[in-house]
Amino acid sequence: MATITDFLINWGYWGMLMSAFLAGSFFPFSSEVVMLALLAVGLNPWQLIIFGTVGNVLGGLFNYGIGRMGRMDWIEHYLRVKPRQLEKAQRFMGGHGAWMGFFAFVPFLGSAITIALGFMRANFIISLISISMGKFIRYIVLAMSVVGLASCVSPQSASTRQITVSIEPLRYFTEQIVGDRFEVSTLVPAGSNPELYEPTAKQIINFSNSDLFIKVGNLGFERTWMKKLENNAPHTIIVDASEHIVPLKSANGIEDSHTWMSTENAIQIANSIFRALAEIDSKDSTYFRANLNRLIDTINNVDRNIQLQLTKGKSRAFLIYHPALTYFAKQYHLQQIPVEEEGREPSAAQLQQVISTAKRLHVKTLFIQREFANRNTEIVAKGSGATEIEINTLSYHWDREMVKIAERLK
Repeated sequence: MATITDFLINWGYWGMLMSAFLAGSFFPFSSEVVMLALLAVGLNPWQLIIFGTVGNVLGGLFNYGIGRMGRMDWIEHYLRVKPRQLEKAQRFMGGHGAWMGFFAFVPFLGSAITIALGFMRANFIISLISISMGKFIRYIVLAMSVVGLASCVSPQSASTRQITVSIEPLRYFTEQIVGDRFEVSTLVPAGSNPELYEPTAKQIINFSNSDLFIKVGNLGFERTWMKKLENNAPHTIIVDASEHIVPLKSANGIEDSHTWMSTENAIQIANSIFRALAEIDSKDSTYFRANLNRLIDTINNVDRNIQLQLTKGKSRAFLIYHPALTYFAKQYHLQQIPVEEEGREPSAAQLQQVISTAKRLHVKTLFIQREFANRNTEIVAKGSGATEIEINTLSYHWDREMVKIAERLK
């Protein structure tokens, strides 16, 4: 999906039209993401509204045409719309007929409404008018909301120097160093998956007002959105906090992007942030240096606490659903056994192999992350006899989370 989105964004207004057509038809696509990105890079809002409306209406009319054929088997097989969805749409329309096409912009229900209009052979002209009205208003509200956000930046917020970071642990490191000199905001909020996250319009605007953007280096979100964000804010300096860290691969040969999950790496990340700050604000470099030294003392204290916890006769191996502790495991001579890689669901044979390995190594702990947990964690926990323990590698409180992981390892 990200590849298709990138392609459409590169086509500008025509990409807006095509994305709106896909979203208006049966294809599960978000034209809002494309519009936000195109607004962010400076395309005219009214032209985007027009192209988006035309594309979305054409998508709705495509659905209308399929519905008008009356082939319920086609509707169910090719459009993935079940009879109960059509019935729900018809109940929603409540006998008002073609004018209910106005609500074709409603998520999930909209496609069923346009198909139902065709299926019921509603008046085409009235359907066209009502669908167009709803779609047009939808894109006006979306575009004007973004423009309004951009114009409502208060003088106070404009005078406060800003830094944007990709994830919460980077906000922790950055805030410890900048103190009260900068305001720090995070693109990927707590509880979101950094591999799939899409920034909001307000976040894109905040990004364009930032002196620095500090990224981890190779998160899925960063790979997908970095070029678009750079184009929107050419003056913002991009800092790769993991630039001097040697990348590690997990047991299955996939590079782990969770570089911050190691106290050794955390010191390198902190130093990278300090160097970037000293370059853009040399007058405060002494202040930043003092804060950096205090942060390094905290990191060293975390390291001592982890080592103390790991001397308590704990297993040297652990299970984890998503392999986020590769750097942690290497630093403390532990073995990480991942259940899945790169978001791919493991097969039954792979699950059995993981369970067998865990039994052989007498593993007692299965770390799970809320954004990745699913039914496979229960299968592995039950099969291996390991205890499920939730961790949050994206927690703002990096220092507490690192020690907590060592404490919870059995």
